[in-house]
Amino acid sequence: MSTDANSAEETVTFAYELGYLKSLPRAGWLRAGITDGESVAAHSWRVAVLAFALAVMEGADAQRAAVLGLFHDIPETRYGDVQASGKAYVTQVPAVEVVADQTAGLPEELAERICSALAEHESAKRPGASLEALCSRDADKLDLLLTAREYQEAGRGAASMDRFIRSMIPLITTTAGKGLAEAALAVPPTAWWDEFARKFGTAAASERPARG
Repeated sequence: MSTDANSAEETVTFAYELGYLKSLPRAGWLRAGITDGESVAAHSWRVAVLAFALAVMEGADAQRAAVLGLFHDIPETRYGDVQASGKAYVTQVPAVEVVADQTAGLPEELAERICSALAEHESAKRPGASLEALCSRDADKLDLLLTAREYQEAGRGAASMDRFIRSMIPLITTTAGKGLAEAALAVPPTAWWDEFARKFGTAAASERPARG
Protein backbone atom coordinates (compact mmCIF):
# COMPACT_ATOMS: atom_id res chain seq x y z
CA MET A 1 0.00 0.00 0.00
CA SER A 2 1.72 3.17 -1.19
CA THR A 3 1.19 6.53 0.48
CA ASP A 4 0.90 9.73 -1.53
CA ALA A 5 0.94 13.22 -0.03
CA ASN A 6 -2.83 13.43 0.24
CA SER A 7 -3.07 10.03 1.93
CA ALA A 8 -0.37 11.03 4.39
CA GLU A 9 -2.19 14.25 5.25
CA GLU A 10 -5.50 12.44 5.71
CA THR A 11 -3.87 9.84 7.94
CA VAL A 12 -2.24 12.52 10.09
CA THR A 13 -5.58 14.33 10.31
CA PHE A 14 -7.15 11.09 11.53
CA ALA A 15 -4.36 10.66 14.09
CA TYR A 16 -4.98 14.19 15.37
CA GLU A 17 -8.67 13.35 15.73
CA LEU A 18 -7.88 10.24 17.76
CA GLY A 19 -5.58 12.34 19.93
CA TYR A 20 -8.71 14.04 21.25
CA LEU A 21 -9.51 10.81 23.10
CA LYS A 22 -6.50 11.47 25.34
CA SER A 23 -8.32 14.44 26.86
CA LEU A 24 -11.91 13.18 26.60
CA PRO A 25 -13.00 12.01 30.08
CA ARG A 26 -15.05 8.89 30.67
CA ALA A 27 -18.53 10.20 31.47
CA GLY A 28 -19.46 7.60 34.06
CA TRP A 29 -16.67 8.65 36.38
CA LEU A 30 -17.68 12.30 36.11
CA ARG A 31 -21.20 11.33 37.16
CA ALA A 32 -19.71 9.50 40.14
CA GLY A 33 -17.96 12.69 41.23
CA ILE A 34 -14.49 11.84 39.95
CA THR A 35 -13.56 15.01 38.10
CA ASP A 36 -10.06 13.95 37.08
CA GLY A 37 -10.79 10.37 36.06
CA GLU A 38 -9.34 8.41 33.20
CA SER A 39 -9.63 9.46 29.57
CA VAL A 40 -11.21 7.38 26.83
CA ALA A 41 -7.73 6.76 25.41
CA ALA A 42 -6.42 5.48 28.75
CA HIS A 43 -9.39 3.13 28.97
CA SER A 44 -8.84 1.86 25.43
CA TRP A 45 -5.18 1.08 26.10
CA ARG A 46 -5.91 -1.32 28.94
CA VAL A 47 -8.88 -2.77 27.06
CA ALA A 48 -6.45 -3.73 24.28
CA VAL A 49 -4.08 -5.36 26.78
CA LEU A 50 -6.89 -7.24 28.50
CA ALA A 51 -8.36 -8.35 25.18
CA PHE A 52 -4.95 -9.74 24.21
CA ALA A 53 -4.67 -11.61 27.52
CA LEU A 54 -8.19 -13.01 27.34
CA ALA A 55 -7.69 -14.17 23.77
CA VAL A 56 -4.49 -16.01 24.71
CA MET A 57 -6.34 -17.71 27.57
CA GLU A 58 -9.28 -18.59 25.33
CA GLY A 59 -7.15 -19.84 22.43
CA ALA A 60 -8.28 -17.03 20.12
CA ASP A 61 -6.27 -14.67 17.89
CA ALA A 62 -4.75 -12.39 20.52
CA GLN A 63 -3.43 -9.79 18.10
CA ARG A 64 -6.83 -9.47 16.47
CA ALA A 65 -8.59 -9.17 19.82
CA ALA A 66 -6.17 -6.46 20.92
CA VAL A 67 -6.83 -4.47 17.74
CA LEU A 68 -10.58 -4.69 18.34
CA GLY A 69 -10.12 -3.38 21.86
CA LEU A 70 -7.79 -0.63 20.74
CA PHE A 71 -10.23 0.83 18.22
CA HIS A 72 -13.54 0.10 19.97
CA ASP A 73 -14.22 3.64 21.23
CA ILE A 74 -12.85 5.79 18.40
CA PRO A 75 -16.34 6.97 17.31
CA GLU A 76 -16.46 8.91 20.59
CA THR A 77 -14.38 11.68 19.03
CA ARG A 78 -17.58 12.59 17.18
CA TYR A 79 -20.28 12.22 19.84
CA GLY A 80 -18.45 12.00 23.15
CA ASP A 81 -18.67 9.32 25.81
CA VAL A 82 -22.39 8.84 26.40
CA GLN A 83 -23.02 7.31 29.82
CA ALA A 84 -25.08 4.12 29.82
CA SER A 85 -28.03 5.73 31.59
CA GLY A 86 -28.09 8.52 29.01
CA LYS A 87 -28.33 6.24 26.00
CA ALA A 88 -32.04 5.74 26.62
CA TYR A 89 -32.62 9.42 25.88
CA VAL A 90 -30.56 9.90 22.73
CA THR A 91 -30.55 8.40 19.27
CA GLN A 92 -27.01 7.62 18.15
CA VAL A 93 -25.82 6.84 14.67
CA PRO A 94 -24.44 3.27 14.76
CA ALA A 95 -20.74 3.17 15.59
CA VAL A 96 -19.94 1.40 12.32
CA GLU A 97 -21.40 4.33 10.37
CA VAL A 98 -19.47 6.86 12.43
CA VAL A 99 -16.15 5.10 11.87
CA ALA A 100 -16.88 4.85 8.14
CA ASP A 101 -17.19 8.63 8.11
CA GLN A 102 -14.08 9.06 10.24
CA THR A 103 -11.95 6.94 7.91
CA ALA A 104 -13.43 8.08 4.58
CA GLY A 105 -10.29 9.97 3.58
CA LEU A 106 -7.79 7.29 4.57
CA PRO A 107 -6.07 4.89 2.17
CA GLU A 108 -8.64 2.26 1.25
CA GLU A 109 -6.94 -0.73 2.88
CA LEU A 110 -6.32 1.16 6.11
CA ALA A 111 -9.91 2.37 6.27
CA GLU A 112 -11.25 -1.11 5.59
CA ARG A 113 -9.18 -2.65 8.38
CA ILE A 114 -10.24 -0.07 10.94
CA CYS A 115 -13.90 -0.33 9.95
CA SER A 116 -13.68 -4.12 10.07
CA ALA A 117 -12.20 -4.03 13.57
CA LEU A 118 -14.92 -1.73 14.87
CA ALA A 119 -17.67 -3.79 13.23
CA GLU A 120 -16.30 -7.01 14.71
CA HIS A 121 -16.16 -5.53 18.20
CA GLU A 122 -19.74 -4.29 17.86
CA SER A 123 -20.85 -7.75 16.72
CA ALA A 124 -20.18 -9.07 20.23
CA LYS A 125 -23.59 -7.68 21.19
CA ARG A 126 -25.26 -10.20 18.86
CA PRO A 127 -25.34 -14.02 18.59
CA GLY A 128 -22.64 -15.64 16.48
CA ALA A 129 -19.87 -13.19 17.34
CA SER A 130 -16.24 -14.24 16.97
CA LEU A 131 -14.31 -15.27 20.06
CA GLU A 132 -12.02 -12.29 19.46
CA ALA A 133 -15.02 -9.94 19.60
CA LEU A 134 -16.21 -11.54 22.82
CA CYS A 135 -12.75 -11.14 24.34
CA SER A 136 -12.67 -7.49 23.31
CA ARG A 137 -16.10 -6.80 24.77
CA ASP A 138 -15.24 -8.63 28.00
CA ALA A 139 -12.04 -6.60 28.20
CA ASP A 140 -14.11 -3.42 27.95
CA LYS A 141 -16.20 -4.52 30.93
CA LEU A 142 -13.18 -5.78 32.87
CA ASP A 143 -11.34 -2.50 32.52
CA LEU A 144 -14.30 -0.64 33.98
CA LEU A 145 -14.41 -3.12 36.86
CA LEU A 146 -10.67 -2.75 37.50
CA THR A 147 -10.84 1.03 37.34
CA ALA A 148 -13.75 1.09 39.78
CA ARG A 149 -11.70 -1.11 42.13
CA GLU A 150 -8.78 1.32 41.82
CA TYR A 151 -10.96 4.32 42.64
CA GLN A 152 -12.60 2.39 45.48
CA GLU A 153 -9.21 1.53 46.98
CA ALA A 154 -8.18 5.17 46.78
CA GLY A 155 -11.40 6.30 48.48
CA ARG A 156 -12.65 8.16 45.42
CA GLY A 157 -16.38 8.01 44.70
CA ALA A 158 -16.49 5.12 47.13
CA ALA A 159 -20.28 5.21 47.49
CA SER A 160 -20.75 4.58 43.76
CA MET A 161 -17.95 2.15 42.98
CA ASP A 162 -19.63 -0.99 44.28
CA ARG A 163 -22.53 -0.38 41.90
CA PHE A 164 -20.14 -0.03 38.95
CA ILE A 165 -18.37 -3.24 39.94
CA ARG A 166 -21.52 -5.30 40.45
CA SER A 167 -23.05 -4.09 37.18
CA MET A 168 -20.11 -5.37 35.12
CA ILE A 169 -19.87 -8.92 36.46
CA PRO A 170 -22.99 -10.36 34.75
CA LEU A 171 -21.97 -8.79 31.41
CA ILE A 172 -18.74 -10.81 31.16
CA THR A 173 -19.26 -13.96 29.11
CA THR A 174 -15.96 -15.75 28.44
CA THR A 175 -14.58 -18.29 30.88
CA ALA A 176 -11.29 -16.41 31.12
CA GLY A 177 -13.10 -13.12 31.59
CA LYS A 178 -15.16 -14.49 34.46
CA GLY A 179 -11.99 -15.79 36.06
CA LEU A 180 -10.30 -12.40 35.85
CA ALA A 181 -13.39 -10.65 37.22
CA GLU A 182 -13.40 -12.98 40.22
CA ALA A 183 -9.70 -12.39 40.77
CA ALA A 184 -10.16 -8.63 40.50
CA LEU A 185 -12.55 -8.73 43.45
CA ALA A 186 -9.97 -10.56 45.56
CA VAL A 187 -6.70 -8.92 44.54
CA PRO A 188 -6.08 -5.37 45.85
CA PRO A 189 -5.25 -2.83 43.11
CA THR A 190 -1.94 -2.07 44.82
CA ALA A 191 -0.87 -5.73 45.06
CA TRP A 192 1.66 -5.43 42.24
CA TRP A 193 3.45 -2.52 43.93
CA ASP A 194 3.24 -3.95 47.44
CA GLU A 195 4.91 -7.14 46.24
CA PHE A 196 7.56 -5.31 44.23
CA ALA A 197 8.36 -2.94 47.11
CA ARG A 198 8.58 -5.84 49.56
CA LYS A 199 11.04 -7.71 47.38
CA PHE A 200 13.03 -4.59 46.64
CA GLY A 201 13.24 -3.67 50.30
CA THR A 202 14.37 -7.09 51.51
CA ALA A 203 16.67 -8.18 48.67
CA ALA A 204 20.38 -7.59 48.67
CA ALA A 205 21.47 -4.79 46.36
CA SER A 206 22.84 -7.28 43.84
CA GLU A 207 19.48 -9.07 43.69
CA ARG A 208 17.27 -6.02 43.21
CA PRO A 209 15.48 -5.48 39.88
CA ALA A 210 17.40 -3.43 37.37
CA ARG A 211 16.45 0.24 37.20
CA GLY A 212 17.32 0.59 33.53
